[in-house]
Amino acid sequence: MEASYGKAGVDQSTLELAIDQLEELVVTLIEEIRERPAVAAAILAGVVGAVIGGMLAAGIGRPKPIKDRVVKRVNKRVNRMGDMADLAGLGMKLLENPIVRSYLLAAVSGQLRKRMRI
Repeated sequence: MEASYGKAGVDQSTLELAIDQLEELVVTLIEEIRERPAVAAAILAGVVGAVIGGMLAAGIGRPKPIKDRVVKRVNKRVNRMGDMADLAGLGMKLLENPIVRSYLLAAVSGQLRKRMRI
């Protein structure tokens, strides 16, 4: 039991040391900014410039080329036309069947009779 308590004590003292060091760093930075605000502004401008330059290099915020959008739209329309052609071919194969032809003829003639009242 003492070993786990001793290790927790070491971990806690290490954490306190790290927090103290971080506090010292923050205080030093604040003092330097108060003494030399131009240097702090220059460092901040450099960091902001590096971030923005990295974003531009990665292509963030850049619109996609119009060519890509046009190609995508044309492909979609061509695919729809191909689907309609496949459907028309399937319909023609169905019309080769005499049962389907007679059923379609009966349906069309029934609709014409309703509209014409013959």
